[in-house]
Amino acid sequence: MDDLAPFYPTLIPLAFFFWGPALVMLLFWLVGLWAGRLGVARALESDWDGFTRDDVEKLFTAYGEKKRALYRNRLLPADAAVALTYAIVGGVIVAGLSMRGYPWWVAALCGGGWLFGGLCDIAENLAVARLLDRYPAVEDGTVAFASGFTRIKLVLFLLGVIGAIAAAYLAFRPLAG
Repeated sequence: MDDLAPFYPTLIPLAFFFWGPALVMLLFWLVGLWAGRLGVARALESDWDGFTRDDVEKLFTAYGEKKRALYRNRLLPADAAVALTYAIVGGVIVAGLSMRGYPWWVAALCGGGWLFGGLCDIAENLAVARLLDRYPAVEDGTVAFASGFTRIKLVLFLLGVIGAIAAAYLAFRPLAG
């Protein structure tokens, strides 16, 4: 008897495993480019070691009123949109791989980094928005919350990139065989 081709559901097309991560990386790059054009360095959101109250006060003082307003009203909403996008892409990767017959734990390893990293990024953006709204009063608890979620987000985003590459390999692997 001939071997039948494996069933691939059309709900999540195979092309998603390429174009979904490509969209995430493009949006990530575009928001960074836009931050540069606005003149607002994203020092807090890319600090692997976390940040302290003094770091926040120095940065917000250096920004001045205009750059703080740009950061709060233009850059943070764009960053939150990117975070929501990569959380959704991570969730669709999990669903797509599980629909293709992979165990949940394999699907979660591939898409979970972006899924949970995006949620952590949104929590971090909300905390940074709160810091900007209440400046010059800087609360230690909000700084610790934002700093912790920044570190978690960065690690999960990196793992999500690796997971997206693995997911593309797993999704396209039966076609190559």
